[in-house]
Amino acid sequence: MIDVYSWATPNGHKVHIMLEETGLEYKAHAINIGAGDQFTPEFLAISPNNKIPAIVDSDGPKSADGKPFSLFESGAILIYLAEKTGQFLPADPAGRYATLQWLMFQMGGIGPMLGQAHHFRVYAPEPIPYAIDRYTKEAGRLYGVVDRRLADRPFTAGDYS
Repeated sequence: MIDVYSWATPNGHKVHIMLEETGLEYKAHAINIGAGDQFTPEFLAISPNNKIPAIVDSDGPKSADGKPFSLFESGAILIYLAEKTGQFLPADPAGRYATLQWLMFQMGGIGPMLGQAHHFRVYAPEPIPYAIDRYTKEAGRLYGVVDRRLADRPFTAGDYS
């Protein structure tokens, strides 16, 4: 059984989607980031960076002290779940690294840059034109990268992405 600690954010959603798609049994635990749940000692024991999502896999490898396996960071969780189930991460090196590079692109580019663009365009308490312009342009550039990649294939990598 996997316990997933998360909230309704893009990073949280992608782990829930992966759990659904792999068919693994899991139990969801809401970590209300608006209320500060991510700063509780119990959650920090699982996710020391106080970010969601995080998982605890009671059927996974045991930690050095014999406790159930816990993992934080959405990309690490996706890779772990793919390897645990043998799904979505090709075994052949070319397919595997193509998939991993697009995962890293999402984690290092799409996620943070679009998050900043939406923050400064919609949620910032006051408009900061430089930030709005910078992140809007970078979001557009990244969308262009994805559009070019998808011009001749149905997925960015593999059979599902």
